[in-house]
Amino acid sequence: MKYRIEKQGDEVVISFEQVGGEAQEVIAAISRCRQGARDCATGECTKIGDMSTQGQGVELAVRLKPRADMALDVASLGECLKYQLPKQMDH
Repeated sequence: MKYRIEKQGDEVVISFEQVGGEAQEVIAAISRCRQGARDCATGECTKIGDMSTQGQGVELAVRLKPRADMALDVASLGECLKYQLPKQMDH
């Protein structure tokens, strides 16, 4: 399973390929980080205000919107996700 992170305006979109049956695990991992998981390297995920998902089958896209008066940093989110996502994922 691979993913890429890209900025789209003030939002960040994380696109996953070949997610298979792990979609719920991926969504749960991002939600944990968003709620302030202690083992997050940068704390960037705590800046996430809204999160939405779309996709089916082997593809999943997670759209993240920042909290009011905050901005999301792609590199910092990438560091957070390295700790939160299932270990079998490649960036």
